[in-house]
Amino acid sequence: VGYAVMTNIISGGYAGKLYPVNPSSDTIQGLKCYKNVVDIEYSVDLAIIITPSNVVPQVLEECGKKGGVKAAVIISAGFKEIGAQGKILEDKIKRVAKGYGMRLIGPNCLGFINTDPKVSLNASFTKGMPKSGDIALVSQSGAICVAMLEYAKMRNMGFSKVFSLGNKADLNENDLLAMFANDYSTKVILMYIEDLVDGRKFIEIASRLTGELEKRRPILALKVGESTIGSKSIASHTGALTGSQEAYKAIFAQSGVLRVETLEELFDYATAFAYQPIPKGDGATAVVSNAGGPATIVADAAAKYNLRLARINKTTISELAKILPKTASLINPIDIIGDADHTRYENTLRTVLKDPNVNSCIIVSTP
Repeated sequence: VGYAVMTNIISGGYAGKLYPVNPSSDTIQGLKCYKNVVDIEYSVDLAIIITPSNVVPQVLEECGKKGGVKAAVIISAGFKEIGAQGKILEDKIKRVAKGYGMRLIGPNCLGFINTDPKVSLNASFTKGMPKSGDIALVSQSGAICVAMLEYAKMRNMGFSKVFSLGNKADLNENDLLAMFANDYSTKVILMYIEDLVDGRKFIEIASRLTGELEKRRPILALKVGESTIGSKSIASHTGALTGSQEAYKAIFAQSGVLRVETLEELFDYATAFAYQPIPKGDGATAVVSNAGGPATIVADAAAKYNLRLARINKTTISELAKILPKTASLINPIDIIGDADHTRYENTLRTVLKDPNVNSCIIVSTP
């Protein structure tokens, strides 16, 4: 894992200095290797720790003695997720870090990624650097993080920041949301949540992001652990306590957080928010289709999910009558008939989108 993280930092084009630490090596990937953090003759901002769990308190102590180390990412597992003994160890690293004024991400996490070209830091052991983009990802699960990154790659989506929180010994989702309030490279925030550390604080920070800031940021959450078996699985995964599902529903509702059920849904929402403007007015939509059946399905779905179909005005209908065949349907949904080519689609869309009653458009194209 240590080698994978080093490879990612180097191949990702990290803009800063890198100092490998390993007592049994002189060089790692062409870089001078130090026996101990204290031996490094330069200042160090961030420590990424990948050692057996029982060694982590000692390494943190060395980082504290070195001075200037502001934060540490502890990728190592073997803490509260394994039970009472692990919790004792986790409490110990929290005390050490607090004593030296260091902030922690983890333990038991994948690491984090910052795609900003000025930084370009992939401090994780996921495969390769994701594409830069407008979406931030916060996940308690490292495996879910990897799955999301792979899924995003297939859909050609980019990220601004990626954080795997693990056991959340120190920094948690509230700290990251507070940071995103001032991060203008992030337009949408995706969250995989097993538990919340402080629900009241989450509501306070999240509601500012989703509703009060001038540059609002949608927050999309996949909350797991609703079943008894699922909550037990979470306890053995990150040591989290899932809490009442009704409480979480209330927290998300008060925060303006949109809850999704699947990873696919999470990315569908993220794509819409990252790459489409929010419809103006009441969001009334027009449906343009080259087939009647699919158009009817869309109309039924619109009614089911309270999406209002726009009333096409007389001027628009007159314009459509000039460019569409006599067999076309000019009321919404608009059926431009099965032999429609790209020109007919383009002319119809240009006409429909000028209608003041239309705030958005759903396009159906059957083969």
